[in-house]
Formats: sequence, C-alpha cells, structure tokens
Amino acid sequence: MRLVSTIKRPKHSVFFFLIFGSLCASAQQNSPFSRFGLGDMVPSGNLLNRAMGGVSAPYADGQSINFVNPASYSRLNLVTFDVGLTIDNRTLKSANPLGKYNAVNFTPSYLLLGLPLSSDKQRKNKRTLGLVAGLRPVSSINYSIIEGRKLQLTNADSVVYLYEGSGGLNEAFVGIGKRWGDFSIGINAGYTFGRKETGTRTFIVDTSASPSYRSLSSSNTSFGGGFINGGFQYEGKVTKRNYVRLGASGNLGQKLNAQQDVNRQTFFYNNGGTSVPLDSIVALTNVKGTVQLPSTFSAGVMVISKLEHKSGYTIDDRMIGIEFSSTNWSNYRFYNNSDNLVNSWQLKVGGQIMPKPFDNNFWNNVSYRAGVNIGKDYITAQGKDYNTTTFSIGAGIPVRNWRNYDRQTTLVNTTFEFGKRGNKANNITENFFRFSLGLNLSDVWFIKRKYD
Repeated sequence: MRLVSTIKRPKHSVFFFLIFGSLCASAQQNSPFSRFGLGDMVPSGNLLNRAMGGVSAPYADGQSINFVNPASYSRLNLVTFDVGLTIDNRTLKSANPLGKYNAVNFTPSYLLLGLPLSSDKQRKNKRTLGLVAGLRPVSSINYSIIEGRKLQLTNADSVVYLYEGSGGLNEAFVGIGKRWGDFSIGINAGYTFGRKETGTRTFIVDTSASPSYRSLSSSNTSFGGGFINGGFQYEGKVTKRNYVRLGASGNLGQKLNAQQDVNRQTFFYNNGGTSVPLDSIVALTNVKGTVQLPSTFSAGVMVISKLEHKSGYTIDDRMIGIEFSSTNWSNYRFYNNSDNLVNSWQLKVGGQIMPKPFDNNFWNNVSYRAGVNIGKDYITAQGKDYNTTTFSIGAGIPVRNWRNYDRQTTLVNTTFEFGKRGNKANNITENFFRFSLGLNLSDVWFIKRKYD
C-alpha cells in the first residue's frame, strides 16, 4: 500500500490528475498515515504530562488528572474539572515523486472530572481515595490519497486510484485510585467505540479523452467493547524535601465487537458532481467480526522536590522523570487482518519547575515544563520502519496567585510539541507541530456548611 503516489502519468491524464489532486487538498485534514490500523493515535496523557515529554506513569498531583495511570487519582485534593483542545499542523514530504503537503486539524483532547472521596484524618491534606470520569479520542482516521499507475493495455492510458477514509476510536471511562500510606493502585473501566469508513475509487483513463470504468469499493465498520486498565505508584522519601516515585501502568489488550457493511459497485457522476450507483457487484450488510487492540505497558521513575507552606499545605515545586512504554501492535487484528503493523516503543524524559510557589510574584507561580521522547512508530511502509522524535515545552499558568486561605485554583495549561516521523530512509516523512490549550478548574466542593 502506498501513502503517496509514485505516478508515471502520460499527458492525456494530467487533467484528471489535477482534478483529483484538488479534491485531496480540500478534503484531507489529517495525515495519510491514518490509513494504517485504526488511524493516527491521539497523544495520550494530560497536557501537562505531554509538555514533559509524555512522562505519566510516575506522575501524580493533587490538582490535575493523570488518566494514564489511575493510581494517581488517590492523590486528588480538590474537585477538578479539566478540558483540553489541540491544533495539529502537519507537513508531509515525499522524496519520490518530489512533493510537499500541509494540513491543519483542530481536535478535542479530553474532558475530565476528578473527585476526592476520602482522606487520612491523621495526615492533613493527604487524600487517599479519588474518582475520575472522562471522555477522550484515542485515534483519528481522515485521509484522501491519489495514486496513478501506467497500464500496458490496448487503448488504455493509465489507472487512477482515489483512497478515502474517515472515522476513529474514542473511549468513555470511570476510574478509581486508592492509597495505603505511600503505595497506590488504581483502575480505569469503560467503553471503547468508533467507526472506520474506507473507500477506493478506480478510474481507468482512456486515450479517447474521457474517463471510463469507474468503480467503488467501500466498507463501513462500527465497533465497540468494554475495557479495563490499571496501574500502581510507590513514593519513598529520600531527604527532608526530596522524594522518589515509581509508577507503572498498562492493559492486556482489548477485543471489540464489530459490524461491517461491504459494497462493490460501478458508478458515474451526474451533472451536479454526485456519484450515482450503476451496478452493484457485492452488497453485504452486518457482517460480524472482531477488532483486536494491542496490549500496552509503561513504567517510569520521578524525582520530586516538595515545598511545605507554614499552613501545612505541600506542593511539588520541582520534578524530573524518565519513562519507557511499549505497545504490541503485532497483535492488532481487524477482521483477522494484521495491516502489517509493528511493535512500538517510546523513551520519555521530562520535568517541571515552579520557581517560588508561595510567592506573590505571578511568574514565580507559573509551572514551567519541558521534555523529549524518542521511539519507534507502529507504522511500516514500503518495507521501512518509522522512528519518531518529539520535543515539548509548556506552562501551567495560574489565573491568580496562590492563597493559603482559599484552595480555589484555575490553571491554563499550554503545551507546544514539535517533531518528526521518519528519516532519510523513508520515502514519506512527516514534520508536525501541535499547540494544545487546557483549562483546569479546581475547588473545594460538596463540603457541608457549618455556618449560614
């Protein structure tokens, strides 16, 4: 399968190639890499984790929701509402034939609600049980790709293929995390659902000047199923201010039930430019099948510096972590087809610093973050694997300075991620830039009033 066409086209087909090319440019919002598997994977993790290179397994905070490792829920101090949005800019480059294409996409990142449920009465501000509910996209399918081939047939010039696809995968979940002393465990349970709509239009261009032999092969698949994943964290004290936290999270894979409609037909375009079916060769409905998603594992360590206010409130003012994650994409199956995906891995390093958390200076209350991750992508094309490199920076900007008598906090999280997919060994490479903006609202809610 080709991501970008290697076209040897004669003069007679240039006109039709330009028509289809303009269609691609107007329809494509995402990378053609989304043709593989269930599409392009949406970066996992909270925006603040992504700003730290994606380090998530050992991360926990009292006023943010780390849904990658549900063990972190046990440290929630305040009722927290978190929402994130991402603008994704991609530039595709092809070495043969030489070409370049740019696409911009706007997508939601997540919608989260976290609730602290109980605390250790012997230890002030030490929550031990937290509940989180969330909704987020997992992958996105959106491509329109043209490919032309030279044919050695009588009275035939070339054949043009137009590949189109849309859809993606989403998940809704509820998770709980419980802490005993310095050890925490947690689980997420929920429902994964989505669709995958693909179509291939074939046009044989005749030398008599008009295209003929138009055919459409399409499949529309919907799928869904329950899932569960979990994790643990352990935090140990090293010095008076410094701690080390270990964390791991993952899942054992997931099987989704699927229904598919398949259609093979010839068609023509009417005067309005709409495709009209001519003859139906194959028409199947509600074909049952399964989609097997791969297992994932992450583990990491984080060194944390804690600063305590005279009121007893403690905040993590400095942290740095490293994490390794892997996904067994070789186990992926879509109606028993593997799609030639390969196992992927990532090495992530990142950290955060807050200069003076309890200072009256606004910029001393900002959380500054940076990170990098490198790894091997799950995609293989034209016999070549893909490597990925991502650099990230970001900030958690408080709407107002911290006050010891009022725990209400509003943070604006910003994340900038830029990197590359592929290298000189790959015919198709992708440079990307993502800007993400999140709003984190935290407050002490549901407390019974003592005075009216």
